[in-house]
Amino acid sequence: SGLAARARAAAGDVPLYAGFGISTAAHARAAAELTDGIVVGSRAVEVAAEGPEPLRDYVASLRRALDA
Repeated sequence: SGLAARARAAAGDVPLYAGFGISTAAHARAAAELTDGIVVGSRAVEVAAEGPEPLRDYVASLRRALDA
């Protein structure tokens, strides 16, 4: 995307990460295609409030999307 290209040019050698609004595996995969990594915050906290098993499943879904 144009925004990612401009951010990468401005960042120089600094790794570029995407964060805001990443809540699904599809979001994670799309963002990872344009950046060096992703940051998931609010959604992970929401899922963690449901317990360790839902959080484990959520993180695993993100990992699968990133590895696909």
